[in-house]
Amino acid sequence: MQKLKIAPTKTTFGINFDPKRSVMEFSGNSYPPNPMDFFQPLIDWAKNFLFKNPDKPVTLVFKVHYYNTTSSKYIFRILELLHEHHKKHNNINIVWHDNGQDDEFYDTWKSLLYELDLPHEVIQSTDS
Repeated sequence: MQKLKIAPTKTTFGINFDPKRSVMEFSGNSYPPNPMDFFQPLIDWAKNFLFKNPDKPVTLVFKVHYYNTTSSKYIFRILELLHEHHKKHNNINIVWHDNGQDDEFYDTWKSLLYELDLPHEVIQSTDS
């Protein structure tokens, strides 16, 4: 399976989905003009990876500063895939890099994880 790497832009996340390391990383900001065009390949990659590697532990890393409501809907779709996978295989972990800039943003994100009952950890950081 190929790595999926997308350089960040002003309006889209940087993406580094690495099947060898079993890591899916989001970084930067997301408010794309055509969210489906940006997120559908990410969803497809995640489905394919989870299907082909059911027993492999997966880490989802968020080093994000901002995402809009539309982006959150697509992120939620990816989290739902991970939730279903985790119920069967118990091998998902999510890492949130908290830069301490927006507690409300973190609280919203955290509520998504609690709703889906996904294990996560928070790393306090000052970098992006």
